[in-house]
Amino acid sequence: MTYILCAFESEARALIDTYRLHKEQSEPFAVFANSKICLIISGLGQENAKGASRYLLEQFAPSYQDSLINLGICAAQEQFEIGTLLQIKTLRNAQADYSLSCGASHIPCVSCLSTSTVQEKSIQEDIAEMEAFSIFESLQEHFAPENIRFFKVVSDHFKPFIPKKQLVISLIQAHIKTLKSEIELLQGDSHAN
Repeated sequence: MTYILCAFESEARALIDTYRLHKEQSEPFAVFANSKICLIISGLGQENAKGASRYLLEQFAPSYQDSLINLGICAAQEQFEIGTLLQIKTLRNAQADYSLSCGASHIPCVSCLSTSTVQEKSIQEDIAEMEAFSIFESLQEHFAPENIRFFKVVSDHFKPFIPKKQLVISLIQAHIKTLKSEIELLQGDSHAN
């Protein structure tokens, strides 16, 4: 099984449509699924990401060989164009940092600051977002390191705004073929383990 966590349904919409995921429930978290994918909408921020991660463990009891993906939007340094798909290689917050697997992917790997607040100024890392750290800390022991991926699409250059749903959908939809390939690669790897 591939488990996918997104903060907003707009971040997940392209995957929901592509994989024809059916809405299984709305509370406490929206869950969309088929026989190979379970997608959970966490809501914005570290606390919601922790709650959704706990919910995933309690309700679905993933195996170590299953895959875990976090997909969402992020702020990025100016050298990354709006709409660029990136993969987190180094993940940190104020207390700790982790190195993540990028596998055989051709998606550029970047460093990420995962915070509890929106970043309004440039940072040392390549990108900033608000859920990845909590997801990784909550779930890292339950999935093989090579089966965990964090994909982010650049929505701004540290000029925060409330993105319209259609903008977020289109930013991620532009990469659906690549994301589908990455998911299939992970599913193949997890079945080989």
